[in-house]
Amino acid sequence: MSPVPYTEKLFSGTVTESGDSSATPVKMSWAKEATFFVDITALTASQTLDVVIRTYNSLADKWHKLAEWNTFSSVTTDEGFVGYGLGERLAVFYTLSGGSCTFSVNAVFKEF
Repeated sequence: MSPVPYTEKLFSGTVTESGDSSATPVKMSWAKEATFFVDITALTASQTLDVVIRTYNSLADKWHKLAEWNTFSSVTTDEGFVGYGLGERLAVFYTLSGGSCTFSVNAVFKEF
């Protein structure tokens, strides 16, 4: 039997400064792997966006890097695969160099 994929939106919106979605993390302790999709639909000219998916370590009360995309500078899409170590909670952290950006981060999770 093949694993049934589950799609979840981790972040979607227009931002004008750096930030994160750690106040509303996605809880995915059951998932064993994920494919993440970054979709940038608007980005102010000459600005850049860095996106990091982080997993939460409740024992240390810290967020740890799971996947990273550096220096988007135009409207684009990209994806990344993580095959292990998703943890219990996931959040998107982003750094915007100025201006504004509209983007989303979605994931397809699978359990094995």
